[in-house]
Amino acid sequence: MPLRTSYLGHDLINPFVLASAPPTGNPGMIARAFDAGWAGAVIKTLTREPVRNLSNRFASNRIAHHVYGFENIELLSELSPEEWYTGIRLLKRGYPDRLVIGSIMGDASDRTQWIELALGCQDAGADLLELNFSCPHGYPEAGRGSAIGQRADLAAQIVAWLAEDGRVTLPLIPKLTATATDISHIGAAVAEAGAAGLTAINTIPSMMGFDLETLIPRPNVGGYSTYGGYSGPGIKPIALRCVGELVSSPGLSVMGCGGISNGKDAIEFMLMGAPVVQVCTAVMLNGYGVIDHWLAEVEAFMAHHGFASIADFVGLGHQRIRKHGELDRSYAVRAQIDPSHCHDCVLCMNACHDGGYSAIVVRDGHKVVDPDLCVGCSLCSQVCPTGAILMVAV
Repeated sequence: MPLRTSYLGHDLINPFVLASAPPTGNPGMIARAFDAGWAGAVIKTLTREPVRNLSNRFASNRIAHHVYGFENIELLSELSPEEWYTGIRLLKRGYPDRLVIGSIMGDASDRTQWIELALGCQDAGADLLELNFSCPHGYPEAGRGSAIGQRADLAAQIVAWLAEDGRVTLPLIPKLTATATDISHIGAAVAEAGAAGLTAINTIPSMMGFDLETLIPRPNVGGYSTYGGYSGPGIKPIALRCVGELVSSPGLSVMGCGGISNGKDAIEFMLMGAPVVQVCTAVMLNGYGVIDHWLAEVEAFMAHHGFASIADFVGLGHQRIRKHGELDRSYAVRAQIDPSHCHDCVLCMNACHDGGYSAIVVRDGHKVVDPDLCVGCSLCSQVCPTGAILMVAV
């Protein structure tokens, strides 16, 4: 089948895996996702510490009815490790062709805790092991989560504990945070310590905003709130950058995650070099059934370009990424307005006048571009709501 892919020696029926998050909150939910067509799932992160999640722990920002930003202050799994070990066994028995990935978090100074959780997932039959070095809320204040992922020494030490133990044989996949100063530096450290692959990225630390009637922050927990993890379409460009940097260095196979809202988004992560993508927020907002349309989008893309397999285009886009100083400074474009599509709004003129070079002028009742003033920055094209402004090479 053309949509099959592989990751660290495991074959997947398609490239779509559920991220460790509310949609993988218990084994029964994962089973329903597998029935819907998902190729794999990362279980909700295990910890030995009892977890009780807050009520009213989500918030969103919208344009009209469209959610473009989502925040959560949810913690790790409320199920015990033993409950998850039983669940992993049942999932692997019922769905032997699906990827079940364990996810664990321990104290940064407790080697025994990390190894015990890793062996529990391994003995239960998990295929891979994701290490949660990136949760941005709740745990960093206790020295875990992204507090680990921001420090190369801590992240590498934990990977080394597991890689050198001798009993842990599962491939180790640290899940990294975009809030590190240099994610490639963290990636290189965990690669040297024994990581087999990487996941990037987790949610990003955020503060969603305030209710301007009550002046209470969102999400409202008894009149108060806290900084949470930001997800949704808005973080996709950040996630793509992180995946690209990790593909360059250290070069381990990356599962792309962050802001994937449709099949076309997933394709962009594959073009950047990720053979597998993880999804959370889009499923929370729309359900497991989105997978059908997303698979159709990937198939249509492949047919359009004549790709016979996922592997044919993984990394093709990454080959076109250069350092800023390596880009061609002789390349030039100019804006061109198509009057048949122009609705005579003033967005382009305002943008060009106040944020550009005042190159759009009115002549004979029509907006035109003054070629002597236009430098080809493309601001006008970005704000045009009808697609009437094209950037033409000169």
